[in-house]
Amino acid sequence: MNKPTLKGIDFGAEDLNTYTPLIPDNFCVWLTLAIGPEGLEGSHLFQVGVCTTSWLAHQLSIKSAYVLRHMILFESFDFELIKKTVREIIETAERPTWEQSVPVLSRYFAWEYEDYQSES
Repeated sequence: MNKPTLKGIDFGAEDLNTYTPLIPDNFCVWLTLAIGPEGLEGSHLFQVGVCTTSWLAHQLSIKSAYVLRHMILFESFDFELIKKTVREIIETAERPTWEQSVPVLSRYFAWEYEDYQSES
């Protein structure tokens, strides 16, 4: 059985263990997740927006609609809760093969190879 595993979380130059947004209950950041099969080297990159409900409400006050895709909403910035939530989502993607797990992960996270078509 294939078990997708979170192998890394990145937010540019910031250290997420010490990062605090200027307004912890009104922010939106994009994280890059390295996810790959447990026990094997390598990973694929996925991105996810991590935002607060206040941030979304502010966006809706500026424009009357906001399309959400590959985003997770929180009440405030809590890196431990963010990691826990991301890991729980990854656990739901376990399938017999990595190739079967990727489409499940792509429902929640933007995959680096989404829409890629090989030249055949």
